[in-house]
Amino acid sequence: MIFTKNFTYVALINFFVLTAYYMLFVISVPYAVSKFQASNSLGGFAAGLILIGCLCGRFIAGRIVLSLGFKKLIFIGIGIYILSLASYLAVDNLYFFMTVRFINGIGIGCIGTVASVLVVHIIPKELHGQGINYFSLSAVIAMAIGPFLAIYMMLHVSFYTIFIFCLAVGVVSFVFALFVSYPHIENSDEKKSSFSLANYISYAVLPVSVVTMLVVAGYGSLQAFLPMYAENISLSKTAGIFFLVYAAAAFISRPFTGKTFDKRGANIIIYPSLVFTCIGFILLYLAKTPALMLLSALFLGLGIANFQTAIQTVCIKLVKGRSVSQAMSTYFIFMDLGIGAGPYLYGLLVPYINFDGLFAGAAIVTIICIFLYYLVYGKKAYTL
Repeated sequence: MIFTKNFTYVALINFFVLTAYYMLFVISVPYAVSKFQASNSLGGFAAGLILIGCLCGRFIAGRIVLSLGFKKLIFIGIGIYILSLASYLAVDNLYFFMTVRFINGIGIGCIGTVASVLVVHIIPKELHGQGINYFSLSAVIAMAIGPFLAIYMMLHVSFYTIFIFCLAVGVVSFVFALFVSYPHIENSDEKKSSFSLANYISYAVLPVSVVTMLVVAGYGSLQAFLPMYAENISLSKTAGIFFLVYAAAAFISRPFTGKTFDKRGANIIIYPSLVFTCIGFILLYLAKTPALMLLSALFLGLGIANFQTAIQTVCIKLVKGRSVSQAMSTYFIFMDLGIGAGPYLYGLLVPYINFDGLFAGAAIVTIICIFLYYLVYGKKAYTL
């Protein structure tokens, strides 16, 4: 059985934490540019710092989650998360804003690592593909509601009000954490040097994690720059609906892709997902009408969202037993690195290629990733 009380509570924690996260990610560039007169690349860097914080949080949490325990670590993460959300209300300069973004990310990294490892222990092994797909719907829904609320609220209320709202959402996640029954998992790992990179990184999942990083870098840039791109082409209202269409496509396809993965393996999901992602970025590059922009959201929802979940399941299958925590940490570290560095690196190119050129570049990178995936895992998938 997948839908236990524990599974539901952890999914709700994930949903509320990520809703505030996506809201803040979407408003960060416009906020930094309008409030502190930052450049697009510097605004993208400020937005992406939360992912660098996530990376640090996951890097540490992936190693200590079994030794410290699920309950202690998730409450440490939520404590850091809520305090950082409150700190947004006191931000008065760009460097303070960047610091808060980074600390905010550390909390999210801790929470996300605990949640991802916890559900692996909750879900029966034979249902990992379906279970992770269903759990990831909490992120998909947050990915729709968060940006939608952010774009809508930017048109009607102040940034300060948005920060207060996100703080309230963070408190709700704490409330749900109180109701979780945290299982105790014996930590029987062999003792290793505290300074060994192998304590924190799973080398078995490193190649597919690098491919994930390259794919999601384009999506991180989309999250950061879509509001400004949409304003430039007079489609600001459509930008809010964009993420709803994205989530709807992912939501509807998840039950099918999860079952298909369990029955037929990774390739049948990942190759089409990468092709859909490429088409989505191309359509966004061409988008000058609401219809094209929303069509791109449809393809990206079928693409990136299903790619991320399928690769996450691949990572679990590449390791055994208690290495799952390190595998999940590695996967999320590289995903966070891609989403965090993407807005800054792509932002550097905006003055030369404009926003539409940015999405064309993301399409090219995705095509390259199809071949990289084949080399690092796809050609071996049928024999595993």
